[in-house]
Amino acid sequence: MASPISGGTAFDFGAATQAPAVQLQTTTTPTPFRQLTKAPGGDTIKLSEGAQVRLLSSQGETVPQIIIDTALSTQAVNSYLGLTQAPPPVVASK
Repeated sequence: MASPISGGTAFDFGAATQAPAVQLQTTTTPTPFRQLTKAPGGDTIKLSEGAQVRLLSSQGETVPQIIIDTALSTQAVNSYLGLTQAPPPVVASK
């Protein structure tokens, strides 16, 4: 028969600590404004297409998300990220 252990804290009993809830921020900023970034001095700068693609990629966006956000072609996004497309598979004929 198991009996409860008195005293101690949740940490003492091996319970995982609770992380604070993460607040997700949703943005409804149109795509053209996403190209504008605040510089440390409060100035606004416009990123080149390549810089914007690399920034979005470094922020964890996938290639399809970047294509939608920037309205660039798949080929352009892949080029800015240094990705190459695999050649189509060769089908052997008999």
